[in-house]
Amino acid sequence: MNASGQDGRFDNHDPVYLGLYCTPQCAGMAAPASRPEDAPRGCRTQRAGAWVFKRRYRSEQEIPVKLREDASTSWYWCEESCGAIHVGHTRMGEQEKFRMFEDLAADLPDLLVKLRGQATRKQVAEVAGVRPMRLKELEEGLKHPEGLETLGKVLRVYRVRLGVAMPTQ
Repeated sequence: MNASGQDGRFDNHDPVYLGLYCTPQCAGMAAPASRPEDAPRGCRTQRAGAWVFKRRYRSEQEIPVKLREDASTSWYWCEESCGAIHVGHTRMGEQEKFRMFEDLAADLPDLLVKLRGQATRKQVAEVAGVRPMRLKELEEGLKHPEGLETLGKVLRVYRVRLGVAMPTQ
């Protein structure tokens, strides 16, 4: 499918499945649905009252920079149907005030990379008073004994506070 969601092809490039394979068979998956109505929910969306395929990206680099850098945007590999990357939710133009973490090990590194934006790890680490390697470990989800202390310093630089949503009775 091209970026406009029209013909099942990728912007005049050959399709790529799961970022590695040239055919669904090579990727070990069934052929993707040919009609949006037959695709699973993660592979389609409603626009103007009709089901259409979500835009498909072959790699994270194909996702527009504006979306990739926005902290409210998430994306995922569509392993159940087309083998491409889809953008999940995004609140472009709105400032995100609260974010829920479903999988702390995956969501926290993603948030830290997006908060850093165009700054280098070295720049952020210098302002936070931590070693760049410690910031890299946080962004890649690697464990280190100084991890929570480093996280606190980095979040202060980003002016971000952690919170939790407590269940109500």
